[in-house]
This record gives sequence, C-alpha cells and structure tokens, in this order.
Amino acid sequence: MSKWVKSLLNPACIRMIVGGSREGNVGMLAGRLGPDRATWPKKKLKQWMEGRSQILWGWQGEHLLLLAVRLPEDERRRHAVRPELEAQLRGIVSEEAGAEAAIGFGFILLPPRAPGHSGEQLLMEGMLEAGARAYKALEEAKVPELSAKPAKATADPKSADPWSEGEQGLTVGRLAAAMPAMPPETPVSAAAEWFEEQPDSHSIVVVIEGQPRGLITRDRLNRMLASKFGMPLYWNRTIDKIMENAPLVAEADMQVEAVARRAMDRSDSQLYDTVIVTEQGRYVGGVTVKALLESFASLQAEAARRVNPLTGLPGGDIIRREIEARIKMRKPFSVYYADLDYFKWFNDSYGYSAGDDMIRYTASVLDGVLNQEEGTNHFLGHIGGDDFISISDRSDPEARCRAFIERFHAGVDPMYGTARPTAVIDRHGGAVQQPGVTLSIAVIRWDGSDTVSHEELSRLAAACKKKAKELPGSAYAISEAIAASFEERA
Repeated sequence: MSKWVKSLLNPACIRMIVGGSREGNVGMLAGRLGPDRATWPKKKLKQWMEGRSQILWGWQGEHLLLLAVRLPEDERRRHAVRPELEAQLRGIVSEEAGAEAAIGFGFILLPPRAPGHSGEQLLMEGMLEAGARAYKALEEAKVPELSAKPAKATADPKSADPWSEGEQGLTVGRLAAAMPAMPPETPVSAAAEWFEEQPDSHSIVVVIEGQPRGLITRDRLNRMLASKFGMPLYWNRTIDKIMENAPLVAEADMQVEAVARRAMDRSDSQLYDTVIVTEQGRYVGGVTVKALLESFASLQAEAARRVNPLTGLPGGDIIRREIEARIKMRKPFSVYYADLDYFKWFNDSYGYSAGDDMIRYTASVLDGVLNQEEGTNHFLGHIGGDDFISISDRSDPEARCRAFIERFHAGVDPMYGTARPTAVIDRHGGAVQQPGVTLSIAVIRWDGSDTVSHEELSRLAAACKKKAKELPGSAYAISEAIAASFEERA
C-alpha cells in the first residue's frame, strides 16, 4: 500500500500512526507554501517518500503538506530528523521553482490517544496543530528582522465594524452532493441491486415526504446480507427495518467546522457514514466524511492566517462567526470589548518590544480570568493592536470586569522598570496625570429575545467603550442590547 494517500483518513495508516503514538515516537510535520508559489511537486514528493521508511503517511493539498514521521529512539538522532527532512523538502521545492522557496514548517509530537478519543480524532488534532504552526512560521519568514523594521503595534484598527471584516465561513451546504433517496417501503433487494448497478454510490437516504428518516450504507448492507442466514432474513424486508435510524443530519447553513466536529464525535460504527444535508428540514444531498474533513483541514489552515501571531488568539472572521453562531442559538450572552488606554505612550516610551510584552501580558490576564471560571462557555479573541474581545454566557459581568482589572494591575508594575510613571501622554500629545496604562472594558448584554446582528452589537460596544474611557483609571461600562438601542443608533 502506498504511503501517499488521497484520503485524509486511511484506516490502515491511522492504526499504524496511533500505535506509534503510544510509544511517543511519531510526529506530524506540516509544510506550508506561500500563496505566490505553485503547488507542492507531487511526483517528486512521492519518489522522495518511497525511499524513506520513517515517513508513515503523507497528504498534499495545494499549498499544505502533511507527513506522519516515525522518530528514532536515540535522542540525538531524534532531534536531527526534523531539520534534515525540512532541508530536503526545501530542496525539492526550490529545484522545481528554480529559486529559494518561502516555506513554513510546523511540527508536533503526537501524544498517546486519550481515553474516549478515536484514532481519527488524534490524527486530525495533530494535523491541525502542525498546520497552524507551519502557517505561523511562514508568516514570520515573510517579515523582515524586527531590528530592521519595528512591528506596528500602535496601529489603530478602528473601522465601521471594529471587530472584523471577514467573510462568512464555508457552510456544509456548499459541499453537498446529490445522493439517491428511497422511501422506507423500498425492498432491501432493490437497495442491494442499486448498489450493484452503481459502484460509485455508497449511501442511500431514506426519505418520507422530503424529510430524511434514515440511512442505508453499502458496507453495512453487504455485511448484513453476507452473514449467516442474511439473505433469507433480510432480502424481502423493507429498508426501514435495517436502516440507521439516527444518522447525522445538518442544515445547509451550518459551518463546516461545526459539522466536522459532530461527525468526529460519532461512535466508531457510524464514523464514516455520510452526513445528510437539509434545507429547512428537507433533504437536499449528502457529504462524505472524506470531503468534509478535507475541507475542514483546508479551512483550519486558512484560519491560521487569522490567528494573531503575537498572542495566538483568533481574530478576523473567527470572531464574527463566533458571535453569529451564539446569536443563532438565541441564548443570552455578553460581549466584553477591552482595550488599553495610553498604550501608544507606553509603546513610544519603552519601545515596541516592551509594547509587544504588554499586549501578551494583557492577553494572559484575560485568559487567566476566563480559565478560572467554572460552568461558563467563553471565547477570547484578539481584534488587533491593543483591542481584545471576550464572549461569555456568564450572568454577572460586573464581577468579571473587576477580576480583569484587578489581575491586570496586580502584575503590570514590572513592565515599567525601576519606577512607575506619574504622568502619560495622550494621543493628542497632552500630558495626563495618570500612573501608566489602564484597561477600559465595554460590556454589551443580550438576553436572547430581540433580533440582533453582529454589526449592531459592534456599534453598541464601540459607543459603550467611549463611556468607559471617560471614567478615570481602569473602568468598565455595561449596556443592554435592546431594540431601542439599535433604533437610537440607526
């Protein structure tokens, strides 16, 4: 069997990789080409892999390469494997392109499979993590040395929509393909004959008045008929007697990421079953697990572009999609829009490196408070610059804001060196009697009743943050997202 496979989830490869992960000697190496480069040279890569027994498995996308690598037991040799492979891969691409190619590499040692996790989940998590690291390395390779050009940490990313301007994520409906549908009274014999006549068809959806009720798969049907007494027992029955009664059904507007995670959470017996796609409850098609996960992997690689390289927090359209997903659930939540006051002064006074440290410190403060909370469903994102956003279903925002501010001031003093300042300079060049950087937080609470949009919440948060900044020192302001607020700001 070739180590180079079209499917991301090849059962034989999964067993081999998971077996090696138990011993701690299998890693996932990802290579990411920049958008200005052609695709990975597949023919040369296949030839290269054939002579290397340490490569257990490989998959190539347009710009993403994934390799499962067996590592030697010798510690010294183990550390040498990764740079050797990366150098060889660079050589292959450079030879094909005729010039030195910009490539980002990411590597993760696969941990042993945790109880309750399937081999597929372990492999997918490793691919996504290695792919994200590869993209981050590619982005860093494109940026000149910091000593030559300081990073613009002081940029003010405010716009009409201060949270994001990204596009919507890929929905599962765009992946749906036509699949055969049959009524429940169809004989099993007819379904078997259909599979015999259509070798490329692997699933039949059982439909009643346009709504999916079950799923028949080729493999499961063949196993049933091949069992002892299978033919006389099942051949003349109807398919509703043998169908899978609880297939995974997803509305066409659901995000691919959400559907992929639900698919991976299914039992082993259903793991490879087709996902049925509906529009307003009516059957429109299906998506194979292969198509779903390949799209998911591609989306995750693209999502790495939108992860802030300084803090590792999500931004851009990831924030937008998180908010819109919560709005669809119609459950109450609060949005916390936080940024630093007088950060430009700090960045200009102490240098951009210290400014980066301040941004990372603020991210760690917010994350630390969130991780101490129990029983809440929270999200933390980095909009850009010194702006952060948190989303939570917690019902007492005052307590959370106080915790953010207290933790921020508890550890910020070392950032100033030997003496804390007594005055700062505002954005207009005026002196302000203020002992350093402070934190302003705007909170918008939504009770899940009125119709609301991401843009409306964004506008309300921007207005609320102005109120917080008018208060002395670190402060917060809280506003309710109600219909009257939207009309007022229209």
